[in-house]
Amino acid sequence: MGKVVILLLALSLIVERITEKILYILPLGKNRIYAWLISIILGLLIAFSFGFGFIGELGLSGNSRISAIVDYFLTGLLIACGSEPVHSIVDGLAYKKEELKRKAQNV
Repeated sequence: MGKVVILLLALSLIVERITEKILYILPLGKNRIYAWLISIILGLLIAFSFGFGFIGELGLSGNSRISAIVDYFLTGLLIACGSEPVHSIVDGLAYKKEELKRKAQNV
């Protein structure tokens, strides 16, 4: 699971940086709508092009084509959100790990 989260974080950071550069080059200003559109297009393009699905990598996906498409779509959106949601997930997992360690030590 760790490799999947790291890959997701890396892809999110890459899309975030590419979106910033595209917005800097194009005369669109710092409009959030354009940033969202560019990042969503990039995220979905990456997920569908490489067949990378977060749910499938965790082994939770079904075997149908529809479940793969939904998985890629959700992964593309997660990648498009940038690094903030991925940081939140990682922080939550780290907190849960520490909580389990404390419980184990107190037993």
